[in-house]
Amino acid sequence: MRSVAAFLVVLGSVGLIGCKPSSSCPRGQFLLRKQQCVLCHPTCSECDGQELFQCTTCGVDEDGQERFLQQGRCRTHCPRGFYPDRGHYACLPCMANCELCTDGSMCAKCREHYKLQNGVCQTASCAVGQVQDPDTGECIDCEMGCKTCSTEDPEICNSCAEGYFLFRHQCRRHCPQSTYEDWGRGLCLPCPAPCTDCRGNARCLACQPGYFLNGGDCLKQCPQQTFSDSSGWLCQSCHTSCQTCHGPRATNCDLCLGGNPPVHGQCPPVNCPLGQYYDRKYSECLACDGSCKSCFGPQALDCSSCFKGYFLDQDSSCVTQCPSGSYANAATQLCEDCSPSCEACLDTSDNCVSCAKGSYKLFLHQGRCWSNCPEGFFETAEESCEACDSSCLSCDGIKSQCLSCADGHYLESGVCGLNCSLQTYPADDGTCRRCSPHCDVCSDETTCFKCSFLYLILNGVCKASCPPGYYEDMDEGRCGQCHPTCGSCSGPLADDCDTCLTFSPKLYKGTCSKDCPTGTYYETEALECQECHQTCMSCSGPDANQCTQCEKGLVLDPNTLLCGVTGDTDCPQRTYLHDDRFTCMRCHQHCYSCEGPGNDECQTCAVPRYLHNSTCVSECPAGTYDSEQDADGAELGLCVPCDHACSTCSGASPKDCLTCSPGYLLHLLQLCVTHCPTRYYRAGSHCEKCDPSCEQCTGPGPESCLACSPPLLELHGTKLCVERCPHRFYQFNEFCYQCHTSCQTCTEASPRACVACDRGSTLKDRVCYPHCEEGRYFSEKETCEPCDGSCRDCSGPGPDQCLTCHRDSALHAVESRCARCCRAAGNETGCCVCDSSSALCVEAPRPKPGEDQVTDLNMSSRALEHTSAGLPVALLLALALALAVFALVKAHARKRLCWGQSYERLSGSSSMNMPHGVPEPDSGDEVDVVYTSRGGSVYRRYSFIHEQDTDADPRVGESTRLNQA
Repeated sequence: MRSVAAFLVVLGSVGLIGCKPSSSCPRGQFLLRKQQCVLCHPTCSECDGQELFQCTTCGVDEDGQERFLQQGRCRTHCPRGFYPDRGHYACLPCMANCELCTDGSMCAKCREHYKLQNGVCQTASCAVGQVQDPDTGECIDCEMGCKTCSTEDPEICNSCAEGYFLFRHQCRRHCPQSTYEDWGRGLCLPCPAPCTDCRGNARCLACQPGYFLNGGDCLKQCPQQTFSDSSGWLCQSCHTSCQTCHGPRATNCDLCLGGNPPVHGQCPPVNCPLGQYYDRKYSECLACDGSCKSCFGPQALDCSSCFKGYFLDQDSSCVTQCPSGSYANAATQLCEDCSPSCEACLDTSDNCVSCAKGSYKLFLHQGRCWSNCPEGFFETAEESCEACDSSCLSCDGIKSQCLSCADGHYLESGVCGLNCSLQTYPADDGTCRRCSPHCDVCSDETTCFKCSFLYLILNGVCKASCPPGYYEDMDEGRCGQCHPTCGSCSGPLADDCDTCLTFSPKLYKGTCSKDCPTGTYYETEALECQECHQTCMSCSGPDANQCTQCEKGLVLDPNTLLCGVTGDTDCPQRTYLHDDRFTCMRCHQHCYSCEGPGNDECQTCAVPRYLHNSTCVSECPAGTYDSEQDADGAELGLCVPCDHACSTCSGASPKDCLTCSPGYLLHLLQLCVTHCPTRYYRAGSHCEKCDPSCEQCTGPGPESCLACSPPLLELHGTKLCVERCPHRFYQFNEFCYQCHTSCQTCTEASPRACVACDRGSTLKDRVCYPHCEEGRYFSEKETCEPCDGSCRDCSGPGPDQCLTCHRDSALHAVESRCARCCRAAGNETGCCVCDSSSALCVEAPRPKPGEDQVTDLNMSSRALEHTSAGLPVALLLALALALAVFALVKAHARKRLCWGQSYERLSGSSSMNMPHGVPEPDSGDEVDVVYTSRGGSVYRRYSFIHEQDTDADPRVGESTRLNQA
């Protein structure tokens, strides 16, 4: 121990231990007491203290989140009145009177009492019919018809524009039922009781039940010389001869003028017989007019009752049609007055057909004339009442301009909906009311659930900033309560404190406690616990390197209170040995072990970071993959290079590729290869699997085969792979070759190798002799019918079973139909890929998008492979072909084969005269084969075409093909 102490003393005397660092620290650290560089809070880029409110500059943090400096904190969002300046990563103030802005020259929302105009805040002086929005400061329109409205809710009118009347905070063109329009004040005022409809304060148009309308007044009892008409609740005038009457007729007198009692309910001066009246001039009873059933004078036309079909009008005349303003009462045979509001009525006094014209408008609705339409209807220009929209309880002007809503609907901007929009709530009165200022979603005026952008909710109220004891949760848009130990905080957890309360006064890494934890000391200037030097297990301060106990492997110098190394002692994890001071210094925060303080001096990294080029990264770059390994209980991360063939990978093996390096193709087994293996083809930068029938291919599908997978057979001339040779083909080795067109089945391609013939042909000596000429087939009716227009020749049983085809088309190898050949260039659809050597074709494959060029290149490469590999075979085939031609010429000379190309009908038999142009058998030409049909007609068959196919079986060289041009 003495030697160790002496060693430390010597080091101290030469200045190698306890030396003060330089006056500046690396970025992300600050100088504590001019002796030690300490890491800033993770949110700070630079700082003058360890806490989150001691930042001096901000930037992009470790998680890639942009942060902006505001009052010593690096925030993800700037507060109201500030905007984020990405050039300096700071929150800069908005322009004057602006509460929310995007930069220093464009405001998005003004402070209260200011309005937004062209991005600038100006003193608010909104126009008539507008009000300032407390959220944005803009002038917004009041509800239609409003002159002034509520600041909190522009749909609540305070006064109305000219031509509108205020009723329950709404401005209407017409006042509702039971109210009248006060033009002077622009109000809808209630009618005086007991009026149910009125025009002004003193003129009733309709009365409550039990009251009778008389000259604009509602009376319990009709006055003298009138009677009550209970059917219309009106007071009707008695006849001029009555002092009082009871109705239902005006002549039904109770008392006559002068106090005389009526006779039979009427007041005649002298009783005359029915049909006569007393004439005072002649003092005798005279006959009534013929239109009267009875009359009372003084004229013969002064009727008191009428015959059936006539009605007594107010002028005591019997008429067939009552005058305007009255109606024919069939029960009383009287013309009774319509309601005063009716111009004309029908059957009853209050069943109006049209309304009276006057100084004010009346509106016809369901037989009554109203000064205002009833609820659920609106006044039209035609002076009638039309029904509102089904969702409206009442409306104004048009059917969709609602004033109130049906049950379950809420009124907003003149529209009734099932729900209210943002920043409004459904009120009990059936309207959508505005939420409190800065609230987007609420249940009533005082309870908010979600606030506008940058406002925070606390107990149902939106606030621009949180009170003490709460923190701003910008992600959730709320004020959250701090931990009970915090005086102020930046989050809800116990380690989110910014300041502490007196019962837990000491702050360390956001946590408030009574005492500083082990490994820290209380720093009186910062009023918080600071970490001891990395070499100290505990320290006393006032400096971080005033150790009281050292980390394992280090020794305490009692004179300097510094901890140093001796001999080969290693520094603890996350520290390194400082060469000049012989003490252990802290590594960069990302390093698990290091050889210096920088972020590019790491030796190992702890997961979730990985070592790459001496730097700990959160994600390994392209060309490497992340690997994890355990070392002394720590999980270390390392970026390991991929195999050279891989561009990206999940492991070191060449089978772990995710994408390939240039010049390589990705195989389905995550393997990068330079060429696709057997049974695969190139598709872009990948190798895709061929169709199961293909050993080699150029693309997807069975039509893209270059070679077939054993034991499948290749359909010669098509590259199709089949399990067995189809109809009209025969097998030779691993190929299926086409029979001669005259054969249905065969053993080789020769016309003399038929085994079976089509219906309508006769087999003789292995040759099929057809009954019909070219272009016709032998039908089930046993007649020769024409082939389909697409066929040059056909076999039946139908006209579209082609054997040979016209020019520019070829025989489909499987479907026995003629199809148009695809052109060499261009991507065509609906055509057939033709084989020049066999006159067969297959469906054109459908290339995948982007694979055209690749497929063409692959085709070319495959063709070259076949060409190089087939040179020896081609030489042998050429030799065999020469021998075959020689044999055919010999056979021709011996008349063993037919060389006819088509058929020509001959007259008579073969021994008769030949048609013009056909040589006689003895003319020196070779005799052609002839045949006779059932009808006795003789046909001559012209020569076959000789074909060459260097890729086929040598025996095919002897074959001939019938009827092919």
